[in-house]
Amino acid sequence: MRLSSSLAACSLLALLPFSVLAQASRPLVASVAAPATPHPANVAPKMQLEIAVSDSSTTYLVFPGPVSLVDVGQAPHYLVKIETNAVFVRARRRNPPPTPILVRYGSRYWMGHLVYTGRPVLQLYDFQDGGELGVSAGNARNGAGVDDALALNQGQEKRELAEARLAKLAAAKHADSSGLRTADNDLVLSLANVRNDKDFTYLRLKLRNTTTIDYAVDFTDFELVENSRKKFLGKKKNEAQRPLTPAGREASQTIPARATGYLLYAVPLYAATDRGHLEITLREKFGARVLVLKVPSKVINTAAAI
Repeated sequence: MRLSSSLAACSLLALLPFSVLAQASRPLVASVAAPATPHPANVAPKMQLEIAVSDSSTTYLVFPGPVSLVDVGQAPHYLVKIETNAVFVRARRRNPPPTPILVRYGSRYWMGHLVYTGRPVLQLYDFQDGGELGVSAGNARNGAGVDDALALNQGQEKRELAEARLAKLAAAKHADSSGLRTADNDLVLSLANVRNDKDFTYLRLKLRNTTTIDYAVDFTDFELVENSRKKFLGKKKNEAQRPLTPAGREASQTIPARATGYLLYAVPLYAATDRGHLEITLREKFGARVLVLKVPSKVINTAAAI
């Protein structure tokens, strides 16, 4: 009996470490939780949709609802334009750093990643079909499929009035004597006429194309720059820039090779100081030729009424 009881005690001692290990390991296994799906705002850039952009053409993003906000991380390196439910994106220069882009449409948010590509891109990223992505490249009718509605949310009466006054300005027989012009790449851009009403400033630009290649206008940026005059030692004091969204323009503006044409725009009326100027940047749809025309605020502030 003593032998059998001692053998039983030894067997219990031999099994004890295994039972302790099993009990200790149970809470460890139970504490491992299943991996949770990350929130879209916390998705790493490599997991977000990459949007290909270029400095020689435009990328279009179309959403199911009206776009009210676009935030780009590296904003100085990219051009962004909102047209109702569409966002137009273009790189300002070659090889800009990749950057996240956040878009608010309706009451929802979308986040992606802008990535530069060396080849010219002309793509339409269409999110309208239930929020799912549909991409078309090359067959987007050069972007003409995106509505080119008036950018400002004006009433129908103001919209019709702006269009009527642009048509009136287009019929002007004589150009103003401002003499403002800029020339580059065998292209000459000058200010032909400027008029004001209580809501808008109407601009008629003259573009002379002496090259053998058509100039198709893509982006036209209007930016009001204050305190732009250089002070002592070439320093500028508190320079401020205010983007102005054009409220009206022609749907398609192309200046043929070896020809002269006119470009018409209506921008929100804004009275700048004597130190300011309106900077107009003309960008090409199928190329990299850029023209910048600076219009002193005095020219706009003293323009005739229309």
